[in-house]
Amino acid sequence: MGFGRSGIVVDLMEKFKIEFKWASIFTGINLLWIYAEQYLGLHDEYIDYHSIVGLVMLLPLGFCIYSSLKQKREEYYNGKMTWQKAFVSGALLSLLVAGLSPGPVYVMSAYVSPDFFDNAIAKSLERGATQEMAAQFYNLNAYISQAIMFYLAFGVMISAVVGLILRRKSTLS
Repeated sequence: MGFGRSGIVVDLMEKFKIEFKWASIFTGINLLWIYAEQYLGLHDEYIDYHSIVGLVMLLPLGFCIYSSLKQKREEYYNGKMTWQKAFVSGALLSLLVAGLSPGPVYVMSAYVSPDFFDNAIAKSLERGATQEMAAQFYNLNAYISQAIMFYLAFGVMISAVVGLILRRKSTLS
């Protein structure tokens, strides 16, 4: 075990390197998805479907949680992992994914689709929302908050289920 602050950080990084790895992989997938959304017109022409189609991200989130927990069970816990350990690992992964989620949202709004929020507000006004309500919902801070809560909530729920699937108790020899 390391001494001092840097030693603690190194120890935590080593202990949770699998979670860091899969959180990074998911963030990469998230960035690719943002480009796919833009290509498919979900940031302008078909912006009405953006929120619904965005739920597709639950599939790679589930895949990354499953893969992370399976790798953690095999490589860190030597093939034996309780539900509690799986859940904690998955919840940490969800926290990391949520913590990294502002990055892709910022990339979307600054580089991929700088007009996204203006397009969303305009479409919302067409549906009868007030300018104030639309502006309050469609802005960078609101979307970052939504992304954090979305990935944290669904990640923890998926972790609970996947933990049940992947748990393995030690066998008596």
